[in-house]
Amino acid sequence: MNRHISIIHRATCAAFCIFTVGFAQAQLPSIPSGTISIELQQVATGLASPVDLVSPNDGTGRLFVVEQGGTIRVLKNGTLNASPFLNISAQIKAGGEQGLLGLAFHPGFSNSASPGFRKLYTYQTENPSTPADFTVPASRFENQCVVTEWQVSAANPDVVDPGTRRDVIRIDHPQGNHNGGEIGFRPSDGYLYIAIGDGGSGGDVGDGHTPNLGNAQDTSNLLGKILRIDPLAPALNPTADPVAGNGKYRNPANNPFVGAPGREEIYAFGFRNPYRFSFDPVADQLIVGDVGQGAIEEVDVVDRGGNYGWNRKEGSFLYNGGSVSPDPNPNPAFINPVLEYDHDDGISVIAGFTYRGAAVPALAGKYVFGDFLRRGTSGGRLFYGDLNARTIQELRLGVNPRAFGMQIKGFGTDDAGEIYVLGDSGSTGGQVLKIVPIPATPALLNLSTRLRAETGENVGISGFILTGSAPKNIAIRGIGPSISHGGQKPASDRLLNPAFTLFDASGAPIGGNDDWMSAARRQEVIDRGLAPSDQRESAEIFTLQPGVYTAVIQGANGESGVALIELYDLDQGGPGNLVNISTRGRVETDEQVLIGGFIIGGTQAQRVMVRALGPSLSGRGIAGALQNPTLELVNSSGTAVGSNDNWRSDQEKEISESGLPPSSDAESAIIRSLTPGQYTGVVRGVGDSTGVALVEVYRLNP
Repeated sequence: MNRHISIIHRATCAAFCIFTVGFAQAQLPSIPSGTISIELQQVATGLASPVDLVSPNDGTGRLFVVEQGGTIRVLKNGTLNASPFLNISAQIKAGGEQGLLGLAFHPGFSNSASPGFRKLYTYQTENPSTPADFTVPASRFENQCVVTEWQVSAANPDVVDPGTRRDVIRIDHPQGNHNGGEIGFRPSDGYLYIAIGDGGSGGDVGDGHTPNLGNAQDTSNLLGKILRIDPLAPALNPTADPVAGNGKYRNPANNPFVGAPGREEIYAFGFRNPYRFSFDPVADQLIVGDVGQGAIEEVDVVDRGGNYGWNRKEGSFLYNGGSVSPDPNPNPAFINPVLEYDHDDGISVIAGFTYRGAAVPALAGKYVFGDFLRRGTSGGRLFYGDLNARTIQELRLGVNPRAFGMQIKGFGTDDAGEIYVLGDSGSTGGQVLKIVPIPATPALLNLSTRLRAETGENVGISGFILTGSAPKNIAIRGIGPSISHGGQKPASDRLLNPAFTLFDASGAPIGGNDDWMSAARRQEVIDRGLAPSDQRESAEIFTLQPGVYTAVIQGANGESGVALIELYDLDQGGPGNLVNISTRGRVETDEQVLIGGFIIGGTQAQRVMVRALGPSLSGRGIAGALQNPTLELVNSSGTAVGSNDNWRSDQEKEISESGLPPSSDAESAIIRSLTPGQYTGVVRGVGDSTGVALVEVYRLNP
């Protein structure tokens, strides 16, 4: 790590503690709040335990909502049809993890020339009163997991013809939990994939579980697996794929156990309870959420023939009959998850979808998923993950972030790739919610800090956080020669040739400028009226995704002096906001104090915290920290609207409850509700003391 990046990392830690990853207990880091913000648009209410939402991709725009009790509802033009699409509540066994759990439409559903025309499939649990196609040794069975084919009525496309029922596969299931439940056709091969759990109970042991091995590892049975079949009646669809033993479907010829020991239906194995999965048609990935035992929730990218470890492993950890421990020598036969988290962050992963819609550009290519319920709360959580970087962050809900407030039971997508969340608060409190952008809410628009930029670790460092649903155009300027003090331009203390570099949250440089006439977007700088008055000054415009960024300003030739670093929000009508700026610089006396300016836009007052930090910087490896900073907040007319020396002396309760109290009592903080306009925070040292300080501005929730 080079020296500048090291400095940036320490500054970022100092500036952005609100987003810092913490360690809750023993297994994995806590999931941090991310910078992508969304809103949830209510699409349907009054549902009873909605667990799945599926589009038939037939051009009608209809969405079909699966209710766990045994009904499927049609969501048409934003309204739920009064009559159900299908009602099999009298034929299933529901309650707990049992019920009507999955729905899939055949790829040829709308093609009259296809043998799959008007055909759909359900996955449900039923009483074990009919002989099963597959069983395991057990004293009794709590239910059977059944995949059934149906056809839509020729007279009414919004109703299933119940007389067309044809059971495709029926599997004995020892206990009532771990039924899996997701079914879906893969766009790239047209086969039906089926997720089924390990048989239930806990640990994949006991009655109905293979002794000393577990069902999930036993390829002679179908429990704890992802299955892949061609569900059409073989006589209607003659292919080279072998017909299954019950004569009702075919097994793809390239399934891993066709012609080898093991069940021909198996595509992948080693799962505990793969409740939900999805396909990303762009990357052609099968992405499965496998609900954990007592410690770890996981998301897997599943390949043909892969072994995902249960019950030898829970996530990437060794499973030891009720506890987990780090795996010092991973067995290459087991495939680790791409995402995982522990039970401090949730209790049951609910797999979602890779976002391929257009409404929320910031989510493009991100994997959106959630957790059923966080312990000690009444609601689940929404996450987004980067499957390549193997990172998870929590989605911010709304302009002023709030908790989800309901259990999360499933996700779905429409024909445009937009994602829906299925929330439930009990009885008929189920809802369908669509992920949409946050509304435009101008808040902190223009942010600037005047500081003394020196060399080495005392360069000027300005960090900022951008949140929202879409990228934003942000202008950054480094000003020096044109700085004036009281209308004068002292030649002695200005930074005569300022240059800046912009870094992302990882410390990687993403751009910068020295002498604005060389800027890549110079004409746009001019057109927006942001051209500096001196050609030695710097300016550039960046299109930035929501995230954490740091700009380093210094003399282009190693000189020192007073400089001004400025940020401008150029898309004030967009769904995103600058919510924080934090600038580190050296505090001297007289005019060479640290000055942070900001503009509040829009028409509404904003609740803002301004902080001045000094002593706590020493603990972050920053030398020469200002030991007793004071803070004054003034408006555009120069009138003080607040001042503080030692934050506990004023607003202690409110500052503590904000979650952002300074770590040293000698540091300063002010919270105010400020009307739109220009404001300045001035940091000085008590008794004209000098040193390195940090001035921060946060937009807080109302």
